[in-house]
Amino acid sequence: MHSRAAPLIVLIAATSACGAGSGPVTTDAPTPFSASSTSTPEGFTASECAGVVGGKQVIVKLDMPKEFEPESTDPTDQTPDGQCTWRTSEERFFSVEIGEKESLADLNDELKEYEDIGGDDEVRDVAYDAATDTFGGLEGERLGWWSYSDGMPADCVHVQANGIRVFWQNPDDVEQRLDDLDAVLDSIELIRS
Repeated sequence: MHSRAAPLIVLIAATSACGAGSGPVTTDAPTPFSASSTSTPEGFTASECAGVVGGKQVIVKLDMPKEFEPESTDPTDQTPDGQCTWRTSEERFFSVEIGEKESLADLNDELKEYEDIGGDDEVRDVAYDAATDTFGGLEGERLGWWSYSDGMPADCVHVQANGIRVFWQNPDDVEQRLDDLDAVLDSIELIRS
């Protein structure tokens, strides 16, 4: 079950390192911020993602839909500074990366190379916004696209601000539920100790 989404994540990891310097660069030392919404919506559960940035522990708190099971939330599983993942039985996927330095503009440029090529690794509907509301009242970046990777078509969204990057993947044959993503984004807050 986990192997089907992995190739898409590998594509993202491989392409995000290319073309550095073409867009805004976020900080690797995220500063604390509060959530836009302080109440946990019905059908969601409180979750945490811990990491270490600049030698200091940080915790991202967020509300996840209850059908998402934690996959990697142990600090020993996190790279480079902190990464946590959740997944559903229907292959919906969500991740948080703490300490991200590269701009989503770089990934946008790489995805454009695969746009409408047909077949495996094709992407469509790539949409990038460099000055948009993200989470915690912060302005940042948002990148969305449709991907066909290893026979698994899916809608994907990255949102990034203040050194925090989140990724949402939703298979084509599963209701998109972007309102769930919006609720997660509204709940994100960062605590630094």
